[in-house]
Amino acid sequence: MSKAKSDSIWQKLLRHLLRFIYPLELREKLSYRLQGLFPDLGEHNISFEFNRSLRFDLSKKDIGHIPIIYNGFYEKEVTKVVLKLAKQGGVLIDVGANYGYFSCIWAAQNKKNQVHAFEASSLNIAPLKNNIDKNKLTNQVNIVPYALGREKGILNFCHEREKQQTGWGGFTLNKDRESEMVEVQTLDTYAQLNNISNIDLLKIDTEGADTWVLQGAIQLIKKQRIKHIFFEHNLPRMSLLKINPSTAKDFLEENGYIVENISEMEYYAYPKESLIKLEKH
Repeated sequence: MSKAKSDSIWQKLLRHLLRFIYPLELREKLSYRLQGLFPDLGEHNISFEFNRSLRFDLSKKDIGHIPIIYNGFYEKEVTKVVLKLAKQGGVLIDVGANYGYFSCIWAAQNKKNQVHAFEASSLNIAPLKNNIDKNKLTNQVNIVPYALGREKGILNFCHEREKQQTGWGGFTLNKDRESEMVEVQTLDTYAQLNNISNIDLLKIDTEGADTWVLQGAIQLIKKQRIKHIFFEHNLPRMSLLKINPSTAKDFLEENGYIVENISEMEYYAYPKESLIKLEKH
């Protein structure tokens, strides 16, 4: 029996029943308790709350995937905004795409949408491709198997193999047995080489190096060619990389963006001019 068909009937049934629990806040609370009673709901053909046509293969040991398996979503508020923007159409740059959650959501909302999914971890490329192929989004999602940063080069990238966390990999200044050398490019250069003049959404999740990704998009940001930006702070990783927590916000504000906190360590940025246009309408 293939892995995709190996989940038991009760696993599928319980996952199905959880999708009928509303409001979503109640589902989150209930599923948190169920995780202790039912620690294995399987990891294949997981349906999404906000797009039931999508099916994902995930890792049941990954703390970022567990909420999707139980609830059908991850980072609920960010997901809602991404869905709204995706309906309008355009280009998503998904930096740290992992298994393709946001990439597939964006592509599935509008057949004209395009995604450039950057994933530096060699361990995640096959699962990412699997989910894109599985949902027939190959023509819309371009997998880019290297990292984005502040300058072109080669850097050490550390995996979290022992903890089996697919999304915890990131740059490290120290080479060790868990690291590999990865190619780094800037978003400015990538956009120029691929004739990308405007980016509708830049979603960054690089476990501490989000600031470097932004700095590598200086020309796009100066010209305010990026309409919406989501980025995060991982303070322990940022400290190891010697990145000041205030740098990203200061950098964006100096170049005409408004930066808002959407949670303790998550940020949303957009050009001031877009706010003026919104107010006029």
